[in-house]
Amino acid sequence: MKKINLQPALVSMDHDEDILYAVIGAFIQEVPALITQLLEALQNRDQTSAKRVSHTLKGNFRILQLQSQQTCWAKIESLAHEGDFDQITSLLPEAKRVTEEVLSQLQAELDTHES
Repeated sequence: MKKINLQPALVSMDHDEDILYAVIGAFIQEVPALITQLLEALQNRDQTSAKRVSHTLKGNFRILQLQSQQTCWAKIESLAHEGDFDQITSLLPEAKRVTEEVLSQLQAELDTHES
């Protein structure tokens, strides 16, 4: 995966780095918990929770202007609305891989900023 570009997110936050890094920190904290919630929703065949959680995941990527990385979560959200749990399950490995790469890059960016 290519290096993520945070410049569009910074622009959308009026070039306020404090806000950007606060959002990055929240993203790093929230996203793994959301994935766990989605896995639980799928296991329980809970369509309402699957829709809510996948929508939130997609939105988190959108806030950081990571459109290309949010594509997999947008597809999962669409499938959650359709109740297609089997298709979501087949897409999850790729979505989780992309998400782990983003989390890793964001953590490195945060570490660099804090040092």
